Amino acid sequence: MQFLRLRVFVLAFMSLAAMPALAGSAGFAGIAASADSAQTASDNPAGMSRLAEPTASISLLLANGFGKFEVDESKTTTNGGDPDNDFSPVFLPQAYYVRPLNDDLHVGISLTVPSGFGSQYGSDWAGRYYADSYSLVYVAVTPALSWRINEQWSVGTAVGINYIASESEVAINTLTPGAPDGRLKADLDGVGTNFNFSLLWEMTGKTRFGLSYTSESKTEIDGDLKFRNAGPVIGGLLDRGILSDKIEVEQVMPQRIIGGVYHELDSGAFIVSDLAWVEFSKFGANSITLDGDKIHVDGGGFNNFWAGTLGYGFPKNNGMRYTMDTFYVQAPVDDENRTLALALDRIWGVGVGVHVDQGNGQDVEFNLHLVDFGKGPVDTGPSAVRGRVVGETENPYALIISGVYNF
Repeated sequence: MQFLRLRVFVLAFMSLAAMPALAGSAGFAGIAASADSAQTASDNPAGMSRLAEPTASISLLLANGFGKFEVDESKTTTNGGDPDNDFSPVFLPQAYYVRPLNDDLHVGISLTVPSGFGSQYGSDWAGRYYADSYSLVYVAVTPALSWRINEQWSVGTAVGINYIASESEVAINTLTPGAPDGRLKADLDGVGTNFNFSLLWEMTGKTRFGLSYTSESKTEIDGDLKFRNAGPVIGGLLDRGILSDKIEVEQVMPQRIIGGVYHELDSGAFIVSDLAWVEFSKFGANSITLDGDKIHVDGGGFNNFWAGTLGYGFPKNNGMRYTMDTFYVQAPVDDENRTLALALDRIWGVGVGVHVDQGNGQDVEFNLHLVDFGKGPVDTGPSAVRGRVVGETENPYALIISGVYNF
C-alpha cells in the first residue's frame, strides 16, 4: 500500500507530495526561506528576487514503501484476508524556471505534483467493499511573479493551474447468495486554480525569513461511473434511469501557510527550519452531483494539522556541502475516522544529503531519507452490507531518494 503519493503532507510544509531539494537547503528543510534555486518559484515566489540570472531546476524523486496492511481476522467479519501489497517505486519528476526582467522584477514557472494519494489493495481481500484501489493526483503548472521592494523586502504571487485526476474501484455486495461480487469504477478529472502570496525578509546578508500562503482550491471533476454485475437492486435502478452513470464532484484542496528561516553561521554552515499549517479539515469532496441532483457532503473527518522541518548544512572542500534534516507531520485524522482509502497517520523522517557545486552556475544535490508514515490503524465499524474490517500497516517505512540539477 503506497502512501508516498502524499505530497500534500510533505508539501504542507514544503507546502505532500515530491519533496523539494533546494540548492541552499538541507534536504526536505528550508522550503520557505532558502530561495537559492529556481524551485523557489513554487515554494516561495518572493524568493525569486534573489536570483540575478536566468535559472532552471530539474528534480526527480524516487520513493519505495515497505508497508503491508494486515487484516485482524479475529475482528474482521468479511472473508478474503490481507490485501495485495504493492512495493513498486514511485517516480516524480518536476521542473522550474526563473528569469529576471530587471533588477526588481522576476518571473517564473513550475511544473509540479503538489499532492496525491493512492492505495492498491486488489479485488478479493476482506475490505473490497470499502476500497479496491484509489488514486487522487494533482498536477500543477504555476506561473509566478516577484517584486523586490528594497534591499530587505520582496513580495511574490503565483497562480496554480491544477489538473486533478481521480480513479477508484470498489466491489459491490449484491446480497445474492452464490452470486459474484459486482464492481463499481469511477474515472474523474478536471481543472481548477488557486493563488499564492508570499514574502521574503532578508534581515541581514546571512539571515532571512520567508512566509508563503496558498489559497483553497475548489475544482469540479466529472466523469463516468461504470458498473459490472451490479445485482438486482442497483441494476434495476440503472435500467429505470433512477441511478445515473454520470457523476460530478467538487473537490477541495485546502489552504495552507508555511513560514521559515535561513541563517548562515560565520563558519559557512547554515541552519534552516520551517513551520506549516494546513486546513485539512476542508480536504475532499464538498458535493456530489448525480443526474443534475447535487448532494452536499459532510466533512471526511479530517483535522487541520501542523508540520515542521529542521535542517543543518556545512561546507567541505572542492565545492561540496553536506546536509542533515528531520521533519514531522501531525496525523490529519483521528483513529476512529480513518478510512481504508486514506489510512493517513502522522509522518516523521530523517535524511542526509550532499551538494556539489560544479561551477558556471551549475550544481547538483542528492538526498536520502528514511520515512515512517505510521501504522494507520483502521476499524470500519460494523456494516450489514460491507462487513467490518480491522487492521493496520506493518513496517510502515519508506526510502526516498531525491536529486536536483540546477543550471
